[in-house]
Amino acid sequence: MTTPQTLLALAQAAIHYAQAVAHTQHCKELLRGGYIAWRNSTGHQHTDLARGDANWKAMMAATAGEYQHLRNAKSRERRSQQKLLALAKQWEGVQ
Repeated sequence: MTTPQTLLALAQAAIHYAQAVAHTQHCKELLRGGYIAWRNSTGHQHTDLARGDANWKAMMAATAGEYQHLRNAKSRERRSQQKLLALAKQWEGVQ
């Protein structure tokens, strides 16, 4: 039998997952903005940066905080998705 608590937990997990997805997208945009800001401030707007060269490393160092926020957001998104899927499987078993 489906209880209101089960449906509430499933709904809350779905909302939490949607918020995590939105936050991850926001962090991606902030990181892209950081890359653009670094390129503009250093005059590398039209320069192709090769992974590993000095300019690439400088840009990565300048945006390390934004990158860490994105990694954290992706981790939270994965965990919330796993929780949502687990609750959905439990709910399917109850039906």
